[in-house]
Amino acid sequence: GCSSTKTEKSNGVQDLKAIPAFQRSINAMQEATDVTARGALPVNGKAAVVETRFSGPNAAALVKSKDSTFQVVRTGQFIYVRANVAFWTPYVGRPQAVTISSRWAQSLVDGPLSQFNFFVDKSIFFRASGRIKKGTTVDLNGKPAVTLIDPPSNTDSTWWISTTGEPVMLKWISGKNTKYTFSYDDV
Repeated sequence: GCSSTKTEKSNGVQDLKAIPAFQRSINAMQEATDVTARGALPVNGKAAVVETRFSGPNAAALVKSKDSTFQVVRTGQFIYVRANVAFWTPYVGRPQAVTISSRWAQSLVDGPLSQFNFFVDKSIFFRASGRIKKGTTVDLNGKPAVTLIDPPSNTDSTWWISTTGEPVMLKWISGKNTKYTFSYDDV
């Protein structure tokens, strides 16, 4: 709107059943053009941190673990990956890793580098079964959020969806080791 005062009106998502609330959140997040996702998750069995910046349909991620670092960029139908020697060595051997570590590897998003889409595709945050349940509304860093839960027998995920402003995802946990928080520049 034209007003410079930000009103935190209810978006009604807390009054919906779990699946329609989840769908509203998916739509809101897909429409958000500037999203930053920060997470902690295992990569190749080692704890890693990731920061992904989504800008419209494109995205860039930086993933760091104790021994390795890599970057993933998605632009249109292409995905690019650049990683340090420690990252590439288990896959291609050290001599080849040294050669390629300074370069960007490129493929179509469904090509040889497709497994890296995990870091640059918003839809990864919305993998769920049809058995989502609605939990309580909680305060998440000063923002009210409704909790949606997919049980351990399904995707073992919990999402926190903003109940004010746009119904965007504020936090996602999957299993014991994958945790993300989200911030939005345009919401």
